[in-house]
Amino acid sequence: MSGAERKITEADFVAFADERLEPADRAAVEVWLAEHPDDRKTVEAWRSQTAALRAALDPTLAEPLPAAMAALLSSPAPRRRSWSMPALAASLALAIGLGGGVFLGQSDWLGQARTADRGDIIAKAGYRAHKMYTAEVRHPVEVAANEEDHLVSWLSKRVGAPVKAPDLSAQGLKLLGGRLLPVEGDPAAQLMYEGANGDRYTLFVTKSDGAPPTAFHFEEWGAIGCYYWIDGNLGYALNGPKDRDKLMAIATRIYEQIS
Repeated sequence: MSGAERKITEADFVAFADERLEPADRAAVEVWLAEHPDDRKTVEAWRSQTAALRAALDPTLAEPLPAAMAALLSSPAPRRRSWSMPALAASLALAIGLGGGVFLGQSDWLGQARTADRGDIIAKAGYRAHKMYTAEVRHPVEVAANEEDHLVSWLSKRVGAPVKAPDLSAQGLKLLGGRLLPVEGDPAAQLMYEGANGDRYTLFVTKSDGAPPTAFHFEEWGAIGCYYWIDGNLGYALNGPKDRDKLMAIATRIYEQIS
């Protein structure tokens, strides 16, 4: 079966990256990726993110549970909620990794909500900044691209982590410059790029606030599309015209350069 004989979807890409496809389906996706280098780069980026997650969480899952939690798991007493043992053990391990002994009654003890909330905060803050400053004609940035070294050094110092200005010339975009912005009282960086047709794209960068790495997530607001993700101790939001394929190609290029 060739890539042309079978319609390949994004769900196939995800299953392929997670190694969950049957041999015939896997072969079809491999043919497709061989013929579509942009899709191949996207899948490779997802695999890199999965590897990063495993590297971050596997050591925690291997740690012994605290005595109190071990007693809870082995207790014969009835419980109001029914949990599968693997899911409960994984949740407890994640809670330990995030809090070093988190009390079970805390609202964010599973960690998942915290990650989703932080990503959502970054996405919305990035969108608001994008909408505000891409409309500026004379003052779209605070520091122009001709001072890129100073810009990157300044933003890195203020954000508290290395901020890079990816080279997006292969995607037809040139760096205009950037500025410092606040997000919930914390410093954030915005880098702005422009295409030959005048379309503007912004990369919003701020600290992840302890949230673990995530894959790319897509959001849209009217004509604006956004891919956002968390990698290491930073969260990113790429905003631009709502062309999902082009945004994914740009996000993948950014991820390749900052990871």
